[in-house]
Amino acid sequence: MSDKSHEIEFEGAYPKSAYSPPKEQPEYVEYLEKASAGLKTVRMVVFAGLTTFVILAIYGYFLIYQLTRDAAQMTVTMQKMSVTMAEMHSDMQYMRPMAENLDQMNQSMYRMTMSARNMDRAISPPMRAMNSFMPWGNEPYIAQPPAAYLPPPGSRR
Repeated sequence: MSDKSHEIEFEGAYPKSAYSPPKEQPEYVEYLEKASAGLKTVRMVVFAGLTTFVILAIYGYFLIYQLTRDAAQMTVTMQKMSVTMAEMHSDMQYMRPMAENLDQMNQSMYRMTMSARNMDRAISPPMRAMNSFMPWGNEPYIAQPPAAYLPPPGSRR
């Protein structure tokens, strides 16, 4: 069997007699090239989306971290304020006598004002009479009308 005519010639994976390669490209090759280009576009969009998601996730984590840190600072500040308010409440025992003393001073000033008005009304008639005898003034001395009695604020009358 040394006859070479019976030998099958192989080109690639198929024998030449079973398959002859086409002279032009088949239709599906163009479709595969378009699909490959589309897949590249989809890959770029997906990678861009994933990158954006990672950046937004990192930023969200940063915002949550800042929020928890601010909440912790606010808690510390509120505790300090609570202590300060408690101290202020204990200092109120010293403020009550001061308020009572101010009320007494207010009443005393009111009484002094009323006494000065009464004295002015009591002196007005004799001053008018003396004024008419004096050479430098013929104008009668007229006292201001008495004010209506208004109890001072905080009085217990």
